[in-house]
Amino acid sequence: MAVHAVSKTRFVLPVLLMAVSGLLLATPSALYAQSVTLSLSQNSFSFASADPDSTPTITGSPAITVTYSVSGTKSGGGWTMTLLAGGNLIAGTATIPISNMTWTATPKPVFQDGMMSNSLAQTLASGLGNKSNSTGMVTFSLANSWSYNVGTYTASIIFTITAY
Repeated sequence: MAVHAVSKTRFVLPVLLMAVSGLLLATPSALYAQSVTLSLSQNSFSFASADPDSTPTITGSPAITVTYSVSGTKSGGGWTMTLLAGGNLIAGTATIPISNMTWTATPKPVFQDGMMSNSLAQTLASGLGNKSNSTGMVTFSLANSWSYNVGTYTASIIFTITAY
């Protein structure tokens, strides 16, 4: 069973915005009565304008709270939550590689830090057994650079939780 939350990203350099929506798609398992839910607390966050020489990494604000539940996992079964970008950050003909965006997440060891990818889903969190209304915090960051063109950049990020 998998649940997807799709988020659209909008970046305006030097001010960057990311919209996160709660579109959820679920496919229940007939063999096990599995149920997973996933929701995101924020519908936007921003990166403040900063001088790349004094602020090489811009931290997005506010952090996003991820709330999730997993039930009906088989004995020894678990779950995995991943992030996958739909592409690079794009503004007209200008692009910023999505790998310039990273995240930090808590609580550890359930949640882990990582780097965005548009080719391979990256693990955000994983665990064993059932979880009820559990939460984690995710803060996105962007490597700051003078080479970025000013513009409105867009991308999408898919949050997926899968029980097995």
